[in-house]
Amino acid sequence: MSIRISTSQTFSQGSNAILENQSQVNQTQLQLSKGTRILKPSDDPIGSAVALDLQRQIDNATQFIANGQTAGTRLQLQESALNNVTDILQRIRELSLQAANATLNQSDRKAITVEIEQRLDELVGLGNSQLANGEYLFSGFKSNVKPFTSDGTGTISYNGDQGVLNVNVNTSVRIESGNSGDEVFFDIKTGNGAFVTAAGTSNLGTGVISSAVLEDPTTYVADTYTIDFSLNGSGNLQYQITGANTGPVYAAPLPLYDEDSKVTFNGISYSLSGVPAAGDSFTVEPSYRQSLFTTVNQIVAALQMPNDTTSLQAAFQNALNLGMQNLDQAMTHVDEIRASVGSRLNVIDSEGAINESLKVESESALSIVKDLDYAEAITELNKRTLALQAAQQSFVKVQGLSLFEFI
Repeated sequence: MSIRISTSQTFSQGSNAILENQSQVNQTQLQLSKGTRILKPSDDPIGSAVALDLQRQIDNATQFIANGQTAGTRLQLQESALNNVTDILQRIRELSLQAANATLNQSDRKAITVEIEQRLDELVGLGNSQLANGEYLFSGFKSNVKPFTSDGTGTISYNGDQGVLNVNVNTSVRIESGNSGDEVFFDIKTGNGAFVTAAGTSNLGTGVISSAVLEDPTTYVADTYTIDFSLNGSGNLQYQITGANTGPVYAAPLPLYDEDSKVTFNGISYSLSGVPAAGDSFTVEPSYRQSLFTTVNQIVAALQMPNDTTSLQAAFQNALNLGMQNLDQAMTHVDEIRASVGSRLNVIDSEGAINESLKVESESALSIVKDLDYAEAITELNKRTLALQAAQQSFVKVQGLSLFEFI
């Protein structure tokens, strides 16, 4: 049986061979130009899936690195600002101790007060620190709002919010990229961190109260206590301690005042030096929170108090003692935040190194999966080009073979 091949079939087979070889040449040329052997998923379905997963890992690592760099920049600026805050608070403390010297007169203290007020302005300026893009560092989420403003009388207000931007520096690790101004400058415990002791503003004696201590937590009764002094029937100085909610601590007869002796009640202890006058009072209350700006203003107010009598000296000492305790709490608070910032920067550095390592490893693995072997590709291009040329030449010869050529 003979097989008949039509002229149209010959043309069709020839052109298909040319087109197929041309396609293979174009494929190899495109691979060479892009430097990859996988141009579309069908080229290598398994390799394509692996490459997509590796590229996703690279993209995630790149984003985490960028997040860490952004957060790190903010935290470094915040740490720098807080370092300056610490230096200023330390200077205010030195000036306050200097002003506590009994040999200084009111004029000397006024000169010290002027510098402290200038330092207060510096603190407000640091609270209003800005990033290079103009955003405020301590405004929380209200980054375009100036966080701290003064009403002209020394009262500093916070205009931001408590928001803190969290960023991912790894799949399961989130970092706070800053602290709100409320947390840094306002949310500060007073007194010794547990209690605040203060003298009555109308005291006439020379009594100076110490800080209060939690002596026995098991018997502690939380309340605001007032210590009132009076004379008993024999003319001796006695005192009563009264809780704002719990009422009097002592029943008659009331205890007599004993200078510098420790007084313990409801789990709390304190002592008094000097001699209070009948009618004088002191308070012991749980620590509350206030801004470091208010604390500095308290110190300024204390330094402006007259102290030319023994009773005024006692009032000055009580006011300055409270201001100094609050100042020490502010310094401790800022140091704790600085330590937190340092810890976060360490985490960012550590996670950044992990992400960089993962990125390099993933890029290396992706190169193995996708990258083209140029020597092999060039050899293949030469083979396919030769095959294309052969197909073209044979087609030219075959298309000239016709029965009519021999008639």
